[in-house]
Amino acid sequence: MTTQPRLRRLEEAPELFLDSYVADSDSAVFLSLWGRDTAIHELMAKLTLPIGEGGLDSLTLMGERPVWLLLNRDRLGKRTTRTYRQTRFGSLLNLWLFDQRCQEPDRANRQCYAIFNERDSQQDKSAMLWARLRDLAAYPLLDHWRPTIVQLLLEHEAIRMLDQTSERLSGVWIDLSLPSVQEAIGQRIHSGELAIQ
Repeated sequence: MTTQPRLRRLEEAPELFLDSYVADSDSAVFLSLWGRDTAIHELMAKLTLPIGEGGLDSLTLMGERPVWLLLNRDRLGKRTTRTYRQTRFGSLLNLWLFDQRCQEPDRANRQCYAIFNERDSQQDKSAMLWARLRDLAAYPLLDHWRPTIVQLLLEHEAIRMLDQTSERLSGVWIDLSLPSVQEAIGQRIHSGELAIQ
């Protein structure tokens, strides 16, 4: 039996409901919001206005323990879908707000987020994480290196689980820009610990 996600309201936009989120400390990484067409568009407008003119750069999730989340407006991606056209309350939209590094890794700085759906039994988190690592690494990574590379990155804290998530989602921050990481991988390749075959 599946349980329905708990909906939370936003203090800054009480007509909207949040069903899932992922945050890195106090920075929003991914938010899934539901609401009427007009409420969604009003929030999207506030995210583009200057702060002095009523714009928003943070949101507060209401509840027993309110959660304050900072929004990096320079990296903020937005996606909407009209899920329910005719309801008793009008047309409902689903809005995703996310750090663009969830969708497209920052290859210049070798950083990205990976978001996982904990309720999707078909999702191979290990394969998704490895694909992100191969995409970001300065060196070509061979598949049989996976256990060694992942362990090395965990030791250097280049892979870190995100600390604030809803029940349905989890997330990982990947940062391969650390000089110690590049040196450690390079040393293992040159020493033969990471062999070609």
